[in-house]
Amino acid sequence: MEGSSTGAAGEAQGTERRPVRVLLADDHKMFREGLAGMLASSYAEEVELVGKTDTGEDAVALARKESPDVLIMQVDEKLEKAKETLSQILRVDSTSPPKVIILTMFEDPRILREVMKLGPNTFVHKSASVEELLSAMRTTIGEPTGENVVMVMPQGALEESEDGSAGGGVLTKRELEVLVLAARGMNNRKIAHHLGLSEGTVKRHLANIYPKMGVGSRGEAVRKALDNEWLTIHEITAEVDQ
Repeated sequence: MEGSSTGAAGEAQGTERRPVRVLLADDHKMFREGLAGMLASSYAEEVELVGKTDTGEDAVALARKESPDVLIMQVDEKLEKAKETLSQILRVDSTSPPKVIILTMFEDPRILREVMKLGPNTFVHKSASVEELLSAMRTTIGEPTGENVVMVMPQGALEESEDGSAGGGVLTKRELEVLVLAARGMNNRKIAHHLGLSEGTVKRHLANIYPKMGVGSRGEAVRKALDNEWLTIHEITAEVDQ
């Protein structure tokens, strides 16, 4: 266990906002140590890292000891173990159990549904930047922010039948932006210009979107997004400088 108690160092003084107390649980040492180092060195005013660990047992013990505001927890192929740990974390004896952010490489909605049933607050893909993770964290604890959580999970992806017969997946914030502009009738060049991307990057985003949604073209993607209410007519018809 790699716990570290910080006492009252991060407590609010007067009306000043105190750093968010964060517990990090990830069994990938390089990722865990790298993220912990960045949070401690570059984001110390925003985040107080109260502990880091590579096991579920230690995560539960540290959650009881440190009472973090947020648990950032990895979920990988050891799904049953992660579900057991998360269930125990959410039952920690506390007047205010930690909010839970799941870090994962998973994009399969069937797997995410199983984890979602246990009550985590937010999913963040491991390809996200630290700034995007912090934005998700601020949103998770209820602080006002003008940014979206980095991972946007269409509601329909969690409402599919248990056998997963319906298509669906997890779209990143950027993929949703591309899909909205495609729905507005913009070609790849205009989408690229509007978002400040190259046409090749737009094509790559579309190529990622199609299999996630179980479709083969932008027209099908737009129709499915509308049918499942992942996009609204207002979003598509909103005025935009093309």
